[in-house]
Amino acid sequence: MPTIESPTATEAPPSGTGLRERKKRETATAIEMAAVDLVARLGLADVTVEAISAQAGVTSRTFFNYYAGKEDAVLGHSRMFPPPSLQRLEFRPGVAILDAVIDALRDEFAAFDFGTKEFQAKRRAILVAHPNLLVSSFQALDGIEVDFALQIERLLGDEGVVPAAERSREAWALVMLVGGVLRLAMHSWSQEEQSGHPLSDHVDIARATILAAARRE
Repeated sequence: MPTIESPTATEAPPSGTGLRERKKRETATAIEMAAVDLVARLGLADVTVEAISAQAGVTSRTFFNYYAGKEDAVLGHSRMFPPPSLQRLEFRPGVAILDAVIDALRDEFAAFDFGTKEFQAKRRAILVAHPNLLVSSFQALDGIEVDFALQIERLLGDEGVVPAAERSREAWALVMLVGGVLRLAMHSWSQEEQSGHPLSDHVDIARATILAAARRE
């Protein structure tokens, strides 16, 4: 879910591009929050794009600029903000590929606001009540994982340590490990009583926890 941020007193005034980007994120956030709230209260079948748009304070045309439909709005799959990608990540000698990938995703997640604990709980309840949305969510995740595996395999090739015949399996192993780190981070973030720590902090803690547990084995 896109972040709504306010510049601090010490920051330089945002550029025109920065303001437009912030406005887009604010609009996407408003639509997403309205969609989740309405579907949680009324059910998916009884919620229309027009109702979501009205609650978000946008036109239906603007809604469709951001989301393909009400289902995507509930899931947070916005046309304006593509899913995380590793295509720009380059191999850096001396930096473990696992660390490079997790650092890149942590930094990307820093640009997203996943909402309050209550908002996430409301969204999870919607997914449980509407299995078709859960399937769509998993399908989107599958596509992201396939892209991650291809990009990690590319990085393994640049590193030149893992034999070519083993790179695909190694890449998928790293994808699963990264996924475990992110899931643990989301879990600890959702269980935190006070939301003073951003998700990016939980990613670092989850990485250290999982790697320490693996070493003990």
